[in-house]
Amino acid sequence: MPSSARHKPVQKRSQATIEKILDTTARLLISNGYIGLTTNQIASEAEIGIGTVYRYFADKNELLIALRDRTSAEMTDELTGVVTSSLSFEPTVAVRQLFALLVEAVEHNAAIINALANEVPMGLQGNILPEVEGHLMRLGRHFLAYHRPDLSENEVSELSYIGVTVGFAAAMRIGVKRAPHMDRQRLIDCAGDALTAWIDPQRQRVPTPRMPR
Repeated sequence: MPSSARHKPVQKRSQATIEKILDTTARLLISNGYIGLTTNQIASEAEIGIGTVYRYFADKNELLIALRDRTSAEMTDELTGVVTSSLSFEPTVAVRQLFALLVEAVEHNAAIINALANEVPMGLQGNILPEVEGHLMRLGRHFLAYHRPDLSENEVSELSYIGVTVGFAAAMRIGVKRAPHMDRQRLIDCAGDALTAWIDPQRQRVPTPRMPR
């Protein structure tokens, strides 16, 4: 359950009540926006007492955190299983499939991600799902260390940082903010080409040109 809940539910009935509150909050956030969202409105729409809402959440900001936590948990659970199974694939194929599935996960949660992004000053340029990105970073290091045993621990960390940061940002843009005239599959293929260079053990390193002094 979301870590932001004031009282962690023990009984199934309490768990169901929290899920109902969060589902209602998500629906109202998507339809009405954050500014117009109130705990009284949530209680009324969910057909529960306002005291029940306050039993689990102090205010609507805490509800927003809980929604982010729930979205993050759902995405990380799905991606963890995919990364684990991908270790048996040829690395460049695995990277392409993982990126496509990340885009799908973002698209599945696009409405709530978009609503959350609209409440963050930097929008999708900011880190609105830090738990997901952090989890992907750990999975990325595991994936890269498995497929690139020739790399040092520091190189694994550096390449994982770049690959996951770029891949996660690209997936967020494709899944949530893709312009109507842009072809989804072509964007995924293009990003896949870039990310396979990150993992391809046969790639040639190009020396970085020195700037004239």
